[in-house]
Amino acid sequence: MPCIFILRFLLRISLFLCSSLALLFFFIFVSSAGASQFYDNFTKSYYYFLLANISAKTPEEAVELLKKAIKANAESLFLKRSLLVLYLQAGKFDEAENYGESLLKKYPEDKETVLLLSKAYLLKERSYKAISLLEKYLDKNPKDEEALSLLTSVYLQKKEWDLALTSLEKLIKLDPNNHVAWLYKARVHKEKKDYEQAKTAYLKALELSDGSHPIFFEALRFLEEIRDYQTIEKLVINSLNKNPEDQALFRYLLGFYLERKDWEKSEELLKKQLSQNKAQPEFLFYLALTLEYKGKEEEALKIYESIPQDTLWYFEGLKRSFFIYKKMDPEKAISLIKKFTPTERGHFVFKAQALDQLDLCEEGIKVAEEGLKRFPDDEELLFVLAGNLACLEQYEKVIQTLEPLLKKKPDDPYLLNFIGYSLVELNRDLDRAEALLLKAHNSKPDDPYIEDSLGWLYYKKGDYTKAKEHLERVISNLKEDEPVIFEHLGDVYLALGDKNKACEWYKRAEKSAFRRVEKERILSKAKRCGK
Repeated sequence: MPCIFILRFLLRISLFLCSSLALLFFFIFVSSAGASQFYDNFTKSYYYFLLANISAKTPEEAVELLKKAIKANAESLFLKRSLLVLYLQAGKFDEAENYGESLLKKYPEDKETVLLLSKAYLLKERSYKAISLLEKYLDKNPKDEEALSLLTSVYLQKKEWDLALTSLEKLIKLDPNNHVAWLYKARVHKEKKDYEQAKTAYLKALELSDGSHPIFFEALRFLEEIRDYQTIEKLVINSLNKNPEDQALFRYLLGFYLERKDWEKSEELLKKQLSQNKAQPEFLFYLALTLEYKGKEEEALKIYESIPQDTLWYFEGLKRSFFIYKKMDPEKAISLIKKFTPTERGHFVFKAQALDQLDLCEEGIKVAEEGLKRFPDDEELLFVLAGNLACLEQYEKVIQTLEPLLKKKPDDPYLLNFIGYSLVELNRDLDRAEALLLKAHNSKPDDPYIEDSLGWLYYKKGDYTKAKEHLERVISNLKEDEPVIFEHLGDVYLALGDKNKACEWYKRAEKSAFRRVEKERILSKAKRCGK
């Protein structure tokens, strides 16, 4: 008898280690124990069980070995359950169902068999058989939390919301502190659009989960959906007070204030954070941004310029500084951009775009070409190069730059517009230009720049009425003054014989013109109108 207990102990150790070494040790022990004990049913059964778990190379081989183990020890429910599990793991769902049903007939009250058979039904997409089996089992075992949880998950999968709620209420009654049950209850009420009950359940789940991040942020997303901003702010502030080092919470609250343009609270929050740790470039940037939106641009500039250069936030601050200086003091904007030495792809794009906006297009071309040497075929750099070329009215070069890109992106509306407009300016291949621009317009019917290109195309084609329709539609959708579009409309009115209207648009174009080339051209047209 002591020998058997030692053998059982060794078998358990070998199962725990689950290694070929354990199996080898088993063989050595069995050999020393003698042949008679090897053929003991118990020993033989666990020998095959070990082989199935350790040395079987395929699921089929493991199944056959486990069947031998069961044959040697036909009363072992553990081995029979193990075979059922193996059928499921091997994807043999028909065998699992048939075997599970035969087990259930013999062991109708066995919980593990009920759960495994239910899973077999679910894997075969026979949800209602699983529901029936679990409901029948729970009639006799109403406090079985595991079976109830599985049944609830099936209800949720089938979108049986009322039945799911009933099961969830039972789970909560068994364990009022079950935060997962409260969470699922919240989700069900959300699906049913019972938003007040969903909110109550989310808050309860959050309270019981001790502030679990996934549940916390799921609850916040729900509250955002129902626009309960007051509860959101209260929850985040309370949680942040308990966990002041939680950067995810801080960023959420900051984003919450920024999105709602609550500059006062944003400024207060950032200053408090920076008073505790000034070496945080990200929050320096957002404080400067907040001050900029509050109209405190001088103060914002000082903070942008204080951001350390070895951080990515320095570049973000530089872009905002350029934007402010461009409005306040163009000379400082020029100085800022000329001093900036690009090293990354995005740096080259920004500097070339900035030079274009400052009407320093010759320099913008050089920067874009330098960037393309470092980052060949980069699409953004090709676009900014084309923009600087267009600024100098070098439309032939614009087409040469962008035509290869059109082969890769034949449906890009902005690319179609750029090439189409360049052809119109060159007064060349106007039928092709029309096809390109109409394709762009179909893709982006509300884009004012594409609409302007079409209007200008029809002007060049001599269809002044159609040109006027397009350009007047552009004007009604413009969000800011565009001198070239005003000039186009003036040209159309002049072609239609309405000099007074033409002069109105020329003068308006003259006031908003910035670029040297377009300013000179528009000024010469406006002069013909007199005062």
